[in-house]
Amino acid sequence: MDARTLSLLELPKILAQLEALCACDLGRARVARLKPSFHNDKVLRRLQETTQAKRFLETGKSIAFGGISDISSLLKNAQIGSMLEASELAATGKFLSGARGLKSSIENAEDSTGDFALLRSYAASIFPQPSLEKSIADAIDLDTAAVKDSASLRLLKARRGMASAQNEIQQKLRAMLTDARVQPHLKDNFVTVREGRYCLPVRAESRNAVPGIVHDRSGSGGAFFIEPQAVVELNNRIRELALEEREAIREILQILSGSVGAVASELQSTLGACADLDFSFAKARLSLKHNALAPILGVAGFSLKNARHPLVENCVANDILLGNDFDALLLTGPNTGGKTVVLKTLGLLTLMAMCGLHISAEEESSLCLPARVFADIGDEQSIEQSLSTFSSHMKSIIGILHEAQKGDLVLFDEIGAGTDPDEGAALAKAILRALQRRGVLLLATTHYGELKQFALSAERFQNASVEFDQSTLRPTYRLQIGIPGASNAISIASRLGLPPELATRAKKYLGKAREETELATQKLEETSRELREQTEETQQERAGVLRLQREFDERLQKLQQQRDAELSSAREEASRIVREAQTEADAILRELRSAGKESKQTEMARGRLKNLRENTDLNRKDAETQKAASQEKLVEQREPSTPLPARPRISSRKIPVLKIGDAVRVASLGKEGVLLSLRDDNSRVSVRVGAMKVEVPISDVSFLSDRNRSTPAPAFVGKVFGIPEEINLIGKRTDEAIVELEEYFDSAILSNAKTLRIIHGRGTGALKRAVHDYLKSTRAVASFELASPEDGGEGATVVQFS
Repeated sequence: MDARTLSLLELPKILAQLEALCACDLGRARVARLKPSFHNDKVLRRLQETTQAKRFLETGKSIAFGGISDISSLLKNAQIGSMLEASELAATGKFLSGARGLKSSIENAEDSTGDFALLRSYAASIFPQPSLEKSIADAIDLDTAAVKDSASLRLLKARRGMASAQNEIQQKLRAMLTDARVQPHLKDNFVTVREGRYCLPVRAESRNAVPGIVHDRSGSGGAFFIEPQAVVELNNRIRELALEEREAIREILQILSGSVGAVASELQSTLGACADLDFSFAKARLSLKHNALAPILGVAGFSLKNARHPLVENCVANDILLGNDFDALLLTGPNTGGKTVVLKTLGLLTLMAMCGLHISAEEESSLCLPARVFADIGDEQSIEQSLSTFSSHMKSIIGILHEAQKGDLVLFDEIGAGTDPDEGAALAKAILRALQRRGVLLLATTHYGELKQFALSAERFQNASVEFDQSTLRPTYRLQIGIPGASNAISIASRLGLPPELATRAKKYLGKAREETELATQKLEETSRELREQTEETQQERAGVLRLQREFDERLQKLQQQRDAELSSAREEASRIVREAQTEADAILRELRSAGKESKQTEMARGRLKNLRENTDLNRKDAETQKAASQEKLVEQREPSTPLPARPRISSRKIPVLKIGDAVRVASLGKEGVLLSLRDDNSRVSVRVGAMKVEVPISDVSFLSDRNRSTPAPAFVGKVFGIPEEINLIGKRTDEAIVELEEYFDSAILSNAKTLRIIHGRGTGALKRAVHDYLKSTRAVASFELASPEDGGEGATVVQFS
């Protein structure tokens, strides 16, 4: 596909936007190499990359490419044994860190439905090198690319020696600056460095008064920079240590470079994966910017729904069809009406899809992948009115005629223009028919009325137009397929200020037949617009009805689900009552068998069994009646919510009113204990039996009066009377502390404690907040407050029990 066609259809502008959305050089390099492809599998994979990355961003997940750059050239050098500079190793360290973070962000994202399969496959090709990353970070400052003192012991000794020698030199030279024997011979009162050696600025006439080595002379010649003899040896020492430092640094860089070269192949794979991910997320950001979607591929033609030109602000959306019912579409209508925009929209969206980019159209838009796209477009809207001449147009068209083959897409703007209308129309018909018979898909714009007639009679040709509003004399930019358009040149000229008498005369010159044709075309356009408006109103009304029906269905489904849940709950409750009744009945029967004879006890047991069965039958009937009633009500009233079924009646056994601290008997255990707590719904209770705390149904416990108790109180109660008046929770985790506090409170309640102190310490305040939250939720606590300063202040809390 030639660059001229890509430029005419403005694909480079889209790719420039894509390049700007890349995070690093790796992605930008991919964009620079991006070319449209007609291979369906390749394009489909490109589109899937874009779709998955877009979905990843839409879920709010973060993705970062910090530190990632193109290090391919330095990897090649390391692989052949070259030593990398500290800056190159710093770039490698940043790359390793960034690639590791990128891999983690992709792999840690939830993906239960496989929405990110391609992204994960790219992340799998990223090979983190934690040991190499650490080695580089330990030896080199990644921000400044300076080798750290701690990189090796040899380097550390050299730098410390240099620092010590420099400090000693500066001390000696500062002493000389204040020496009465030296100071008069100095040009300035400072120490300077020349050729890496510390010197003093000595007056030219006193150069022999300060013994030492001359290293430089001032520009004016009034001073010599002399290294005093007293520091020559120290300066020599610094020079030696500097050489030692360079050797130590070289040794460090050589080792690290060898480590990079050893994993260069894996890092090349990591580079490629990072480039794939950067490219994919740049395409996703472009899709979000243009509110675009992935088209459907593998179809016979083009069916773009509400397609928009992505570079035209507030572009009118149009449905563009081509290649199904017709192979050639002739687009007519007024100047500045939007014909060229429609032409470019089809071409550009096709090229974008071939590049794996989402297109600015609605869902269910589909297109085929042409082998090539050709275009001959003249910019009639340019300021300079720089129209191509007829000969240049024909040269371009002839080139297309030589190359276009079956399956290609060809776009002509104002075909046949620039010459005599009759000859231009004849040439256009011959060119269009030849290409259509070759199997080429065509979209051409024209003003020639003769071509409109041609499209009406020619097989696999179709007329189309951009709408013109006769009431406002302005274009609406809406595409109408199947309807030819009028040029409306006289009407537009009148709107622009042409005198009315000239417009009337122009219509006379047009001829009656031509005027009638134009009027008929305008009437057809007006009728089409009215029909479209009516269709839109009907579709809106239909959408409203469908929305109401959907809401009704959803409410009905919720009612049915609620009914099923209530019936299921009622059945479970009835089954529980039956099971409990059956258990009691079995116990009664066992009592009857053990009695062995008819006695007063037997008669009482039989009476209990009879009552129990009657109650069970009654409960079962209540549940069945409730089920039938709820089903009948749901049928009669589909909209209102189904009433809750009545709660089945429980056994007629009287349950005493219990309170915390009462002595009770647990029938299932045959043990006595102390009531600790009741559930809010009074269905189950917690009882302390000996040293054990159990939770049982309230029906399993019975109140013990003082005369029915086997002992004054459970054995455990006697033990807890001596509980300490405070508990220390400092040093414990929050969950451990609350469990221990709960057990402590149980003992405190049993021992009738009134006031307790909880020591939780200050710390971060987390333990104190957890303790206070627990105290707020405990009904036995009447009040609590922080202790007085002498009793611990904010580190303790005093509790008053109710």
